[in-house]
Amino acid sequence: MRNTLLKIATSSVFAFAATSAFAHAQLESATPAVGSTVSSPNEIRLVFSEGVEPRFTGLTVTGPGGAAALGAPAVEPGHQNVLIVTIAKPLAPGDYTVKWHAVSVDTHHTQGTFQFTVK
Repeated sequence: MRNTLLKIATSSVFAFAATSAFAHAQLESATPAVGSTVSSPNEIRLVFSEGVEPRFTGLTVTGPGGAAALGAPAVEPGHQNVLIVTIAKPLAPGDYTVKWHAVSVDTHHTQGTFQFTVK
């Protein structure tokens, strides 16, 4: 019985270690929200499931006028999982696509896209 419990406990440790070893920074939410219609935003704010490295994480915003001029990516102080990118000029009305790429603090890479509309 004791050997069985020891085997279960050991297996559980390895299972949890494997789960955390394969974690990636997944996009949990965005501002503007995915699929939303908003006034011209002054920043894009992405919330990830874990911390990201701002030097290796970024995004592009494209719309009716082409690519938007953006500031340098930065993480919110005290919240390494929140990436903030400022938008240099107001966006014209229309549909926009955000294409993002992230490198988590444990060096895993993820990427994705979403759209929003400026009214």
